[in-house]
Order: sequence, then C-alpha cells, then structure tokens
Amino acid sequence: MNERLFSNIVSASMRTVETAEVGLLRPVSAEILEKIKKKNGLYVICGLRGVGKTTLLAKLLGSIEKSIYLSGDIIVRYGGDLLDLLHHAEKMGYSTFLIDEIHAIPSWEKDIKIFYDETHHRTVITGSSAVALRARGSELSRRTMLFVLEPLSFREYLYFKTNRLFEKIKIEDILDRKKLPIIVKQIAPFIDEFWFYTKKNGLPAAYFENNQGVYLNIVERIVRYDLQSLHEIDAAYISTAFKVIKFIATSSPGEVSYSGLAKSLNTNTRFIEKMVHLLSYAGLFYIVPPEGRGHKAIRKEDKILMPLSFRSALCDSYGVQPSIGGVREDFFIQHVKTAKYLKTGVERRTPDFLVGEYIFEVGGESKGWAQLKGLNNAYLVKESLLFQEKELPIYPFGFLY
Repeated sequence: MNERLFSNIVSASMRTVETAEVGLLRPVSAEILEKIKKKNGLYVICGLRGVGKTTLLAKLLGSIEKSIYLSGDIIVRYGGDLLDLLHHAEKMGYSTFLIDEIHAIPSWEKDIKIFYDETHHRTVITGSSAVALRARGSELSRRTMLFVLEPLSFREYLYFKTNRLFEKIKIEDILDRKKLPIIVKQIAPFIDEFWFYTKKNGLPAAYFENNQGVYLNIVERIVRYDLQSLHEIDAAYISTAFKVIKFIATSSPGEVSYSGLAKSLNTNTRFIEKMVHLLSYAGLFYIVPPEGRGHKAIRKEDKILMPLSFRSALCDSYGVQPSIGGVREDFFIQHVKTAKYLKTGVERRTPDFLVGEYIFEVGGESKGWAQLKGLNNAYLVKESLLFQEKELPIYPFGFLY
C-alpha cells in the first residue's frame, strides 16, 4: 500500500468526520454506540444522508482506542482500494474500522467479507440504503448486526430543543381515552415547535447547521452519486430524477401517481415506478403500499410521501408553497411506518391510512368527518389540541420513536 495515498485518504476522511461532531447525540444513536462498544463484530448502520451516521462514527472514533475512520466517498475520489487500506491500517495497529457511506465503493461487500473473515476485528459500515446494503451484502447477513437510523422524530427534536427526553409511546396509548389527555398535557407547552420541526428540522444535520440548504445538498448527492450504487445512470436519467422529485414535492399527495408522472414526463409508467422505488431506497421517498390482497392490491398505485423537511425545503427552492396537507401526511407516515394506503372506492382527494385494524384520516383543525362516514375503528387525526370522540391530535404520533 502506498503510504502517501493512505495518509491522504485518512487525512481527508478525518476532515469530514471532524465537521460531524455535535455536543448532544440522538438517544437512539447513544443506544447503538453502547451496543457497538461492548464487543467486536460486524455492524451495519443504514439511513438517509443527514440522519447522524457520520456523527455516530465520530463518537465511536473518540471513544474506542485504536480506531480509524475512512470515508467511502473519499476512498473513491482518491482511487484507493478498500481491502488494501484495511490491511494497511491493521498492520499499523488499528483494530476498530469505521467505514462511512460504503455504498460509494464498488464491490465493497467482497472486501468487507474477506477482511472480517480474516481478522474478526470490530468493523462498522454505514450506507444510505438499507435495501441496497442488504442486497449487496447478502453474504454478510449472518455475520452482521443491522441498525437503521430514521429521520428525526418530533420527540427527538424536542430533546435537542429542551434537553428533556420524553418517553416513547405506542399507538394504543394514543387511542386510550384515559391516557391521551395525560399525553396531550405533557405535549401542549411545545406544540408551537411543531411547524418549526416539520418545515425545517426533520434531519439532525439541518437542525445543528440551522440551514435548509442541507436538504437540497442531500437531494443532489442522492441523485448524482447514491443512485449509482443502485442503478446505471446517465445525464438523461439524472434530469428525469430531478423532475420526478420536483413533481412529487410540489404536488398534494392525492395528485401523485406513477401513471400521472409518466404522462407528464412523456415516458412509461414502469420506468417511473422503478425510479421512485430507487429514490425510496436512498431514503428520499416513503412508499405507502395500498391495502388489499391479490388482484385488488396490485391494481392500486402506491402513495408517495417524503421525509420531513424535504417537501418544504424543495418547495422553497422552487419558489412555491408546500402542500400543508402533504407535510402533515409526511409527518404521520414518518412516524407510523406500518401504515397502508386505504382506498374505499369513494372518490376523494385525501385518502385514509390503515394501521392494523384502525383507519386514520389526517387533516387540519377544520377537517370534517365526511370521508370517514360509515367506517368502523376510524379516527380523525387533526392539528389541534381539542378533540372529540373519535378525534385525535396529530402531535402524539411524533412520540412513537
């Protein structure tokens, strides 16, 4: 291994990780940190850019002796060979290896498998797509412990704002009419933060940098770099991806469909559906599947939403107002990952979500009951602290993780 090349890669990687250090770690990141510190192993940390993967590696770097940090992006930029770098670092006495954004490196899974099987050193890798890392690293699956870092929850955002860690709750707690008033009473003093959170602070990176440009930079990197680890792309593909993102970000959720996108972009539906799924693998979209089985399910289209606060940041950059209903649904789906899109057969702009046996309709303070008429176990989720029978405030759903 060329010593100068090794030094250049390590030096450039260190400049990257030093900028990611923050004073307060996400509670979930602190839990992952302690699990990794306890014993050697092969660990995979997945999550959208900006959720705190590099920050977590920075904490590990500072708390584990003989550890080294390497950036996948830097390794590719300098033309380094991952396996050679790891072997060289081991010869220099390092025994914990932290490799960030590993999906940028072609055939990374082969090098990691060889190195870990040879050494069994503590090895931690991160990447933006849990799906891609699982697929590419299928041979590593029995060796690895996988962690997924989600975007910031409302509960975690309030922790950063107030240094107060609220307890996680369950949907059953929100539906319990005895527990709900107690939960709402705890949350009530902080609801003024709701829109600051949803519009600007959905990612730790944006919160700590106080900069909405973080979201635009992440979109650029996902489209121009991360997609390459999932699909062969060219200039035309990149251009179409940006158009798809703009269409979805500036539309109300009920206006978005694969067929509608394909018609607007003069391409075929299957191509658009595949592209949207690839962007979801990179973390930029939430795809909510339709409820149903067999023929009934496959004839319906998915619902496409976005992690907070991408919709708002992108709309600001386009000079348009984001759909308020879209932001509310982004919030709901970000916190309720098991939801399905329920289509009752009645024409309406805003569909319902099905979670287990319960139906939730998300809306503003003035939202009415017309769309839920005749449905059992149906609740109106409103942006309000005042709630009647079968109505729920939206805020407690931000405390599910």
